Amino acid sequence: MEVLMAERADLVFHNKAIDGTAIKRLISRLIDHFGMAYTSHILDQVKTLGFHQATATSISLGIDDLLTIPSKGWLVQDAEQQSLILEKHHHYGNVHAVEKLRQSIEIWYATSEYLRQEMNPNFRMTDPLNPVHIMSFSGARGNASQVHQLVGMRGLMSDPQGQMIDLPIQSNLREGLSLTEYIISCYGARKGVVDTAVRTSDAGYLTRRLVEVVQHIVVRRTDCGTIRGISVSPRNGMMTERIFIQTLIGRVLADDIYIWVRVALPFEIKI
Repeated sequence: MEVLMAERADLVFHNKAIDGTAIKRLISRLIDHFGMAYTSHILDQVKTLGFHQATATSISLGIDDLLTIPSKGWLVQDAEQQSLILEKHHHYGNVHAVEKLRQSIEIWYATSEYLRQEMNPNFRMTDPLNPVHIMSFSGARGNASQVHQLVGMRGLMSDPQGQMIDLPIQSNLREGLSLTEYIISCYGARKGVVDTAVRTSDAGYLTRRLVEVVQHIVVRRTDCGTIRGISVSPRNGMMTERIFIQTLIGRVLADDIYIWVRVALPFEIKI
């Protein structure tokens, strides 16, 4: 226990909000310091704490929580003016149709990305405890792209042939879509549902074929003859003896273990 406390002293004390990415980094550091067995107990306590705080907070989502970005109006106007100038150049023959399509896509993509970058600062300044902000930017539910479609703009969509449509959807789901914008966005939503169904059926069919191929194979020998294995070491003294022993339990030796010149444990022995 004293060794664990000494190792624990090397960890930095974090007094800040931790999102999903920071949790992954913290778990990686805990595994490096304490090993898998001790880290699992810590994660159980973190899970219990998370459930307790989520229940006490009782976060709910309403339409008033979808805060639109104030700068959206003049950003869209600026993009429309650039598109109008580009259309005039194309009309007078200064810009080819292909180049016009490429530049138009670049204009609206840059506008959409700028709005995406403005989301997080807008939530932090307007309402730091906004449920949408808490759920999406913590990694609990949703992502920045979905929030962008809710409070920013849906942006550019692709047609059934996979080509990008140069007419963007300027509205977001909070403001509501026009009839034209809804028809443009329909294909993307349908395509997502169809792709999910196709991937599920392909995975199920692959599993069925694998079972049919290997169902007659029966493994009767303890040693399969492989020379591949996983090396386990105490990590230059960083891992305590108790944690190192827990790491070894349940494994099968890939080679003999010697104490001086005598074989203490032969290979193929399960620890």
